[in-house]
Amino acid sequence: MKKTALFLITILLIYSCNKKTSIFYQKDNISKNIDSLIKASRNISFTDSLRNEYLFKSNKITEKLNNDSLKIGFYIRISYSHLVLGNLNKFGEISKKTLYLTTLNNDTINKARANSDLGYYYQLKFKPDSAFYFYNEALKIYSLIKNNLLVGDILLNLATIQSVEKDYIGSEINTIKAISILKGTDKYHSLFLCYNNLAFIATQLKDFEKSIEYRKEGLIYLSKLKNMENLELISKNGIGIAYQNKGDYIKSIEYFKNALATKNIQSFYPDIYAVLIDNLAYSKFKNEDYSDLPDLFYKSLKIRDSLQIIDGIITSNLHLTEYFLLKSDSLIAMQHCKIAKNLAKSSNNNIDLLQSYLLLSKLESTEKGKEYLRKHIHLTDSLQQHERSIREKFTRIAYETDEITQEKEAETKKKWWVILFSGIGTGFGILLFINMKQSSKNKELLFNHKQEESNIEIYNLMLSQQEMFQKGSENEKNRISEELHDGILGRLFGTRLSLDSLNEGKTKADIKEREEYIEELQLIEEDVRTIAHNLKTSIFNSETNFIKLVEQLVAKQSKIGKFECEPNFNNLTNWEGISNNIKINCYRILQESIQNINKYANASKVQIDFKRVDNNILISIHDNGVGFNPKKKNKGIGLKNMRSRAEAMNSKIEFNSSQGNGTRITITIPI
Repeated sequence: MKKTALFLITILLIYSCNKKTSIFYQKDNISKNIDSLIKASRNISFTDSLRNEYLFKSNKITEKLNNDSLKIGFYIRISYSHLVLGNLNKFGEISKKTLYLTTLNNDTINKARANSDLGYYYQLKFKPDSAFYFYNEALKIYSLIKNNLLVGDILLNLATIQSVEKDYIGSEINTIKAISILKGTDKYHSLFLCYNNLAFIATQLKDFEKSIEYRKEGLIYLSKLKNMENLELISKNGIGIAYQNKGDYIKSIEYFKNALATKNIQSFYPDIYAVLIDNLAYSKFKNEDYSDLPDLFYKSLKIRDSLQIIDGIITSNLHLTEYFLLKSDSLIAMQHCKIAKNLAKSSNNNIDLLQSYLLLSKLESTEKGKEYLRKHIHLTDSLQQHERSIREKFTRIAYETDEITQEKEAETKKKWWVILFSGIGTGFGILLFINMKQSSKNKELLFNHKQEESNIEIYNLMLSQQEMFQKGSENEKNRISEELHDGILGRLFGTRLSLDSLNEGKTKADIKEREEYIEELQLIEEDVRTIAHNLKTSIFNSETNFIKLVEQLVAKQSKIGKFECEPNFNNLTNWEGISNNIKINCYRILQESIQNINKYANASKVQIDFKRVDNNILISIHDNGVGFNPKKKNKGIGLKNMRSRAEAMNSKIEFNSSQGNGTRITITIPI
């Protein structure tokens, strides 16, 4: 009987162990499956639709996990992959789930990450108050766990939001805090952005010398990084703008030309190239040097229009308005100004909308001009009220955070004091009780009296500290209020009252005085105008039509080269499923080929064919030009670049040509 019972227990134990081992391996396999799906979603050789499909599957499996720690880790990785693929709403949705789970499980580190991700999400959604709140929550946690590098990055994020919303004092404070933390580390990119932000603030506050100094300081950190040519161009453009605002147009032209001398700038950074030639043209215009004008303005506008950079299109049209207004061609000036106004209105670009209203007030007849001036004043008031409201929210969030932190610290100190005194009291009580009961009672009374005095002293110190904090906060609020009220608002209010009193005047003196006040309004507006961020726009995104871009390229270059050409896409008309990597490299190879035809081939006809055969894309570029010897060594880098781009797509490129028989380039791309 005993042997039978022992045998049964042994069997049960073996079964139980096998079951636990099976569950462990099952969970491990699920984790490996999710991990492989996430990695596949980040493989840039796959199409975006396939990568999104992998992400959808990984998310579905992750939702069924019972282990919250595993789920949090996978959610963070999945949300980041969504961000990379441009799925902004999914990025925000999963980050919210992550925050909920980390709060539920008291996962401090990942909770900070979730808050930081949500701050970035709302920043991209143009909701500054929500972004500020979540970044601030992340800052509290990173400060608590003393992760200084991430504290520096979060402070920079907060400062960036504040500078965009014109909270220049708050932004400057947070930027300087970030620099003090990051200086001496290898966070060169973050330090560059810090000095860039300080330069932007200095420009807004009309301290152009400081702005130039900060830009140059930022360039020192940028020089320690590789492949940052685009940011270097943006910084040089910023220095040029500072000199332009300062009125030193010669120096600004020097910086714009220096940046434009960068090799292949037009091919690699067409958006920055457009900004630089527009700013160069504007400096020449302000310097009364009208050579190459308005051609440079139109050249910039054409590039911006082809890339659909709306803010850039608005700026180009406003600059052309100013140019033709000076040249007394009010008809063309009016056309450009109305284009700028309509685009600014539809894209909620209020800064440029203000400028268009002001220019239209000068171009339109008396009554219409007055109406645009009234719109300018009304919009200015509305923007100031909105900016004031946002700044107050920032201050309230930061103030409440500091207040809560101080209360927690005070409560913690109080608890430690109580524990300390209780321990001492207990020790004394035991010793005194052993020696003498009566003496113990007397000393216990004395101890209680001292403890009461200590508690009263602590309480008084807390009250004093709270009073000092509130007084300092109130003084700072009053100072900021006085600066805003006595500065910009005072000038704007005075100018507006003066304009109201002249509204009915029609004499030459009244008109002249009114023009002076309008100019004063323009100066005030320049005090609050935000310089648009020169963000690098990728030539291809999810909404770009590849076929249209190719047709535009061919149409433009065929005019320059005076050859006949019409691209033939045959059965390859749907490019949405093709990865951006392939589209970008195909476009660049085609661009280089046509440029070579223009330079060397002297061709009258060019034939470009796109075909899809099985799982390959076949591209053929054939011209009837003079040809060349492909085996002969060439000093240029054009053919090398084309071969390099073909290798990047795992594809094969062939050059068939001979003297007098034209050239045929064939590319075979596996998809």
